[in-house]
Amino acid sequence: MITETASASIGVETISGDDIKNRYGNLQSYLKSLTSMQVQHSGGLGDPVLLSVRGASGRQTTMLINGVRINDAQGGGYDLSQIPVDMIEQVEISSSGSNGGLYDGAIGGTINIITRDREYQRRIAAKLGNHGYRSISAQGDVNPMISLYAGSESSDNNFNYPVPTPWDGSERNSEEALNNAEFYRHTLQLSVHSGDIQSQVGWRHQSKNIPDYFRNSPINRARYSIRELTFSTGNGAKYSNNGFNLDWSVAASRKNESYQDPESSIGLGEDDNRYKLQHIEMSLAPYWQHEDIVVSTGITGEFDQYQSRYVNDPDSRECTTPDGSCDQTAQQSVININTGVDYQINPQWGSGLAVYHRRYDTSNERTHADNPLRTDIEQSFTGASASVDHRSQHSEIQLSARRSTRIPSLYERYGDRGLMLGNDDLAAETADNLSLDITLFDARSEANVVVFYRKTYDTIVPVYDSRGVGRYENSSDASMTGLESTLRHSLQVAGITFEPSLSAAHYTSELDSDIRAFNGKQLPGIYHDRYLASVTAYFDRKSIQHSLGLDVEVAGNLYLDSGNNNRGDIRRSIDLIYRAQLKTLSASVQVNNLLNNQFKDFSNRPVAGRQVYLSAQWQF
Repeated sequence: MITETASASIGVETISGDDIKNRYGNLQSYLKSLTSMQVQHSGGLGDPVLLSVRGASGRQTTMLINGVRINDAQGGGYDLSQIPVDMIEQVEISSSGSNGGLYDGAIGGTINIITRDREYQRRIAAKLGNHGYRSISAQGDVNPMISLYAGSESSDNNFNYPVPTPWDGSERNSEEALNNAEFYRHTLQLSVHSGDIQSQVGWRHQSKNIPDYFRNSPINRARYSIRELTFSTGNGAKYSNNGFNLDWSVAASRKNESYQDPESSIGLGEDDNRYKLQHIEMSLAPYWQHEDIVVSTGITGEFDQYQSRYVNDPDSRECTTPDGSCDQTAQQSVININTGVDYQINPQWGSGLAVYHRRYDTSNERTHADNPLRTDIEQSFTGASASVDHRSQHSEIQLSARRSTRIPSLYERYGDRGLMLGNDDLAAETADNLSLDITLFDARSEANVVVFYRKTYDTIVPVYDSRGVGRYENSSDASMTGLESTLRHSLQVAGITFEPSLSAAHYTSELDSDIRAFNGKQLPGIYHDRYLASVTAYFDRKSIQHSLGLDVEVAGNLYLDSGNNNRGDIRRSIDLIYRAQLKTLSASVQVNNLLNNQFKDFSNRPVAGRQVYLSAQWQF
């Protein structure tokens, strides 16, 4: 709703987790409804879900949970679906401007998910859907200091899929129920709050079976599983008093991953591969506030370690095979120092300036080989952002600029998992962004227009030789110009409140590459044109609050490779959700992709098609 979405500052949008759940059912559906966001699926439930912000790639988008980065150092990405919507207190989205230094390092934008640390009501929720989907969760305060969340969800993911060469000899591209695509996830979070200090311990176990998309073999048992333990603590309370203040936080996580393919259905051998990732992060952020001026500083230290072990590959210990399939240990440490000042010149004019310096050290060695071939790399980067904004009774305008960077992931730099070779010379991507954000509003309407330009240097892309062997290289620069617009309105007719909205995004991009096949092409992996329309109706009948929402999306000009040889389908999707609330009980019906349009998405595979969910929640 227009009145429920607020901005902590221009360029930062916040929305509550309850609003996301009530209107959209999950975080992905909510983010997909935003003009500047493209949610990138790669299959059914449990497969990775990435996010593009203002035309940037998923790896150029920073994902935080409670201010702690979850872009893993090995792959550089994240799985947007790993956070159950019931755990979300609110979501902060930053795509431009200078915002205290926390969000300035991302090339595209930053999503900060704040999980619940207090539950003033106990909740039990359940959800059922087609393709064997089911979930249940419970959350609430155990006592005044301790809150608990526990949830479990699973799906058979047995939707119909056009199989290129069916295992049973059927006609090519026959529609078959997908085999071996099951998924489950169990999540637990314990929150403890004492005074200003808030601590959280989380545990997650999930497993996703990997289908044989080409043959749909019923004897396939390939799967990928994750076990993760996380801990964080800090003074989560934000001060607003004048004088000196100090924010601090400590976080740590350990993730064990396993990939198994005992029948060689997916790969070339009987895989039994183990991966371990550890992350430690400490942050200290003092700041001083005096009336209309805030001076902030901060230092953040991060340490990541990645280890791989190929149990069924006899050559992986001695490393007689190519580098990409050797047992290895890689480490990365990052020190980020930032300082900034925000000055509210008068009630109408404000400004911000932030400067940060980032230094990172990475190393890699073959874990068990006689010749470890150890590699050590040290690099640093200095960036800055500045903004000026004007507020009036019916408008907000911000002009902002920033220089950002993205450190190559350990996977891009050193290779692994038998897929890509390493490139020790790989440099960080850098980008210059210039953005103009204009918002006009009154009591019932809001119009937003964004114009931005981004120049990216040393863009990291995968390059393959004639043998099909690949590695990542800094093979190109890239430029992008974007125009995004959104119009929202609210009106009442016969006791029903309608909130329609229309939005459009158009991006023009170009690669400037030393590789002839890439030069002059458009950036892959994003829709260059996207149009959204939605309407939500709210009404009360006999003490029951009803809401009915309809979302329509049409998107096109998606390129799947840097040479623009493969073009994605036009995306046409209609989503519908109905919700009823009666005091402490609520129920909803959600239908995604109502017309069952199985277009090919970012993974160049048909999407799952129509998905229907029934959910209920009881608060007590």
